[in-house]
Amino acid sequence: MTSHIPTLLLREWMQHKRGWLIAAFAPPLLFLAMLPFGHVQGLPADRRELLSLGILLISASAVFAICLLVALFQLPGLARRDAQDRSIEFWLSLPGRPSESVAATVLAHAWLAPVGGAVVGTLFGLPIAMSVLAAQGGAGAVTSVNWNEVVAAALPLLLRGLAGTLPLMLWLAPLVFVLMAASAWLKRLGVPLILVGGLVLVLVLDKVYSIDWPMRALGAWNVQLSRALVNDGPGLKEALMSDVNLWTWVTQDFGRALSELASLQFLGWAAVAAAGFALVVAKRSRAG
Repeated sequence: MTSHIPTLLLREWMQHKRGWLIAAFAPPLLFLAMLPFGHVQGLPADRRELLSLGILLISASAVFAICLLVALFQLPGLARRDAQDRSIEFWLSLPGRPSESVAATVLAHAWLAPVGGAVVGTLFGLPIAMSVLAAQGGAGAVTSVNWNEVVAAALPLLLRGLAGTLPLMLWLAPLVFVLMAASAWLKRLGVPLILVGGLVLVLVLDKVYSIDWPMRALGAWNVQLSRALVNDGPGLKEALMSDVNLWTWVTQDFGRALSELASLQFLGWAAVAAAGFALVVAKRSRAG
């Protein structure tokens, strides 16, 4: 069966590329523009290679996080976008299925756009690191750094982060599809009702009725989100401060992140995501 997802992804790019590009390029460009007017203090003068590596990774992570937050903010509204502007009538007339349209929208916004932002942040990482060092210690601080060593250490860590976006998207899927379903069926009241009403319900169950499993489930889910990109944070710090082979470390760390997907916890959240996805597809199928 022919997939229409590539065409639908192209549609998302054509419609949202301006916003994606602004979200990716504006933060590093603004930082570089403001740096000459600021003062860099408190940074260690020794181990500049490690400092440069940290700045590069922060640049990639910050732009990724910004693009992901923008996507999470947009996606619930996009669930009812086509019904509002009546373009759903055109898209339903095409051979592609509503499930493909929903999947392409989430794939483009929740994964591809943030990954593109991470790549942009990575490309700006070295210029930002050089600019920070120059602001701190002049041109001599920049030339004293072994940039080959910085790039060699950054490459496996960046690849680990990019690979970790896949399990991160899978863990985020329940939130994304539940909010999209709420927005599609309940319009503008959907997202506030789920977020505020859900929080109140969980707190009441925990504090009043001593039913704490929803709170524990949300806490465990939050832990999985934080461990998707880097499963063992303390271990990464130890690896950077020692002579551990980073390629070996990132392979093992990514394996641990993948192993978390083979759990009853993930299956439960996947069932929630599947139900939300089905509701969004059902609403889009009826919109015509």
